[in-house]
Amino acid sequence: MDHSMNRRTFIKGGAAAVAATSLAACGQRSSGGGKPSGGTINYAITNPTSIDPFDIEEFYGAAVASQLFDQLTTYDYDTEEIKPSVAESWESSDEAATWTFRIKQGLKFHDGSDVTAKSFQYAWNRLCNPKTTVAPSVVSYHLAMVKGYDDVVNGKAEELEGLSCPDDYTLKVELDEPYADFPFVVSCAPLSPIPDCAKGNFDTYSKSPVGNGPLQMDGAWNDGQYINMTRYEGYAGDRPVKCDAIRYNIYKDTTTAYREFEAGNLDICDIPAGRVKETVDKYGQSDDGYTTSPNKQTLVGEVLYTEYLAYNVNDPVLSDKRVRQAMSLAINRQNLCDTLYEGFAKPAGDIVPPGIKGNDETTWQYCNYDVDKANKLLDEAGYPAGPDGMRGIELTVMVSSNVKTDESEILQSDWKAVGIEVTIDQKEYATMLDDYIAGNFQIGFRGWTADYPIMDNFLQPLMYTGVGDNVSHYSNADFDAKLDEARRTVDESERIQLMHEADVIAAEDMPIIPMLHKTLNKVTSNKFTNIKVNAARLPELQNATLAK
Repeated sequence: MDHSMNRRTFIKGGAAAVAATSLAACGQRSSGGGKPSGGTINYAITNPTSIDPFDIEEFYGAAVASQLFDQLTTYDYDTEEIKPSVAESWESSDEAATWTFRIKQGLKFHDGSDVTAKSFQYAWNRLCNPKTTVAPSVVSYHLAMVKGYDDVVNGKAEELEGLSCPDDYTLKVELDEPYADFPFVVSCAPLSPIPDCAKGNFDTYSKSPVGNGPLQMDGAWNDGQYINMTRYEGYAGDRPVKCDAIRYNIYKDTTTAYREFEAGNLDICDIPAGRVKETVDKYGQSDDGYTTSPNKQTLVGEVLYTEYLAYNVNDPVLSDKRVRQAMSLAINRQNLCDTLYEGFAKPAGDIVPPGIKGNDETTWQYCNYDVDKANKLLDEAGYPAGPDGMRGIELTVMVSSNVKTDESEILQSDWKAVGIEVTIDQKEYATMLDDYIAGNFQIGFRGWTADYPIMDNFLQPLMYTGVGDNVSHYSNADFDAKLDEARRTVDESERIQLMHEADVIAAEDMPIIPMLHKTLNKVTSNKFTNIKVNAARLPELQNATLAK
């Protein structure tokens, strides 16, 4: 596909061209016998919230699911193109309201069953139907534009009206309104196909998903300990792996994992804050920032990620946008980048990170460091500096995150300088997430990595009314309307401009505080070469081989 091809081009044609089961209903086929020759990659992660596409909402779960599942399309971060994966081609109506995907034949799930159009139809209905568990998936919003979505998530219908399968290898998707970026949406992990064997077996399937990717589960997910996978010999997709297996070793914190790496027990892990430069000096820096080679083992490429703080905009104090603006203005982001991240991070001036079309680091004006302006806004809001200033604000941070604790203490100091006293409330991640969704917090750490590299994937999930990942519980009719208008717009440049206008509305309201854009900050052992982690933090293992 031509590198210069833009998203508008896709409107008319897109692109052409575990040894024993742990499930009662889903059998994993053997990966084959023989002496191992490709080695096992030991990969450090923290405990995911899920490895089932139904609940994929953070990048460690996505890192696991990325090896278990292939989606309709895939985004190539090197060429910046959307490419075929399970779909060999796609096309749309002139106005981009109806999409037709042609499924490759001969692709298999890990239990040997065929991947068909109905595998996607079932998976997407499973994502939206509250009867799948007790509620629709929190990431079902990826399908919010599909006709009939509201009826399914509200329990009025069992299946999405807009999904149909004219034959076994054709998936037709009708949207409520035109959406030119839909081929990007279907590349994300939550929209993976699901086999029939998952039906009626949610809890068991979620611990040992049967997918269609290059690796298959080897036993069930041992919660808090490890996730083992082996190469699926029946894989007929576009990204076969050469390694025999991958073991995701689960750690509570980055520091512990790094110690295990230094002891020779891991092949890839995150680098603790404050030790990136040291790691680069010791292990060498990757040429492209994403791919390891001998003595160039530190990966510090830019990632499509923004760290931010989420406000509870319904909190009595934080409901005043002047307070929210002031708290952002009081933060010295450059100091954080220099002291805590050794320069391997940049202050954020936009919730949309660099590397995504439409990013503009001047958009969120209250991300500038301006103590005088912060004090003025606090005075206007009735919180002058001194004994009459703001008291009792709680900042939620994950209990196992050492770097977030350090960052929290710096933020405490910045806020204290403008008369705001903040306490740190440490919680386990699952509890923290529940509190965010329930609105049982004031301000807390969050981060967002692109599911697919378009502005919409930051603006809509984080700030559109009622979306599951909008933990700030922000709602602005003008913002929603502008985003809706952008989604209907087929012309790419016009669509990006409308997205930017929506971004400007949110930037004035400050429902969140964009904080930092970071680099990848991972290191690999010299046991393997050509391990790659892309700008979305997902492992690409097709070329990973044992070093000679």
